[in-house]
Amino acid sequence: MAADRRLLVQISRLYYEENMTQQQIANKLNVSRMSVSRSIQKSKDENIVKISIDYRGTYPDLEERLVRKYGLKEAVIVESVNDKSLKEQVARAAAYYVENCIRPDSTIAVGWGTTIRKVADFVSETSKRNLLFTPIIGGHGKSELEIHATSLAFYLAKKTNSTPLYLLAPAFVNSVAEKELLLKDSYIQAVLRQTSEANYALFSLGCPLTDTTGIQNSGYFSASDLEQLHMEQAVCDLVSILFLNRSGKQCCKSITDRSIGILPEALKKIPVKICVVAGEGKREAVKAAMMENYVDVLVTDHETGTFLSKQ
Repeated sequence: MAADRRLLVQISRLYYEENMTQQQIANKLNVSRMSVSRSIQKSKDENIVKISIDYRGTYPDLEERLVRKYGLKEAVIVESVNDKSLKEQVARAAAYYVENCIRPDSTIAVGWGTTIRKVADFVSETSKRNLLFTPIIGGHGKSELEIHATSLAFYLAKKTNSTPLYLLAPAFVNSVAEKELLLKDSYIQAVLRQTSEANYALFSLGCPLTDTTGIQNSGYFSASDLEQLHMEQAVCDLVSILFLNRSGKQCCKSITDRSIGILPEALKKIPVKICVVAGEGKREAVKAAMMENYVDVLVTDHETGTFLSKQ
């Protein structure tokens, strides 16, 4: 009936255009709030109200496919742009996730590298949330201190007015014996223990076969180490405490046996592991890491997400 349609239109206008609450509409029209609620639903059912969502720059369907395919808790996909700004785009998205999804009173284990440095740059300065940032691995080189895990833990803590822990040890030592000696230090033991018990992990991935810049600049890998990474086809550098091949299986163990960081199984047990990657060169790396359940929240670009959804 025309009168019925008129009421539906009237209620819809007040609700969607005038932004009135259902109770305000009920008071204005002298009807029950339940009647208003039913009219709003009926208006949608009869196409009086047609809701459209602007999906530009977002990819909910792709995100849901990745969640289902790899058993993720969440996927965050950003628009693919030119390579120079791609890392910046995913870093901004990851920073937003850190600010809005990490609960107060949490411990966050932090990886190393330029991507996580950019995430830290984009994290807004916030009031104290009683967070604790801890490094996953020791200092990762003799230069570029700003991308060491300990430096990034400090920087993130400073940005969020929180607390950092420092792992005052190199990322790698020359021998297992030297590692065992360092691990006897009670302070190093305490930091590694707290990192292993973190609520969240925040890290990126490297791919030794396609991008050796970070590894070479670290100063910790010998020529024979680099040769071994290539010989064993290490496609994924997971915070340099673990290397994986294309099948997702551990490789180059003689290298990681010399690393000063938490154990891979400790990383896997951290409840929410946030992996931030972008670009074609990281696709095999993130695929291997997800195959072995080292990722719970993936922050990446659209083209990488599309690649992963088709594997």
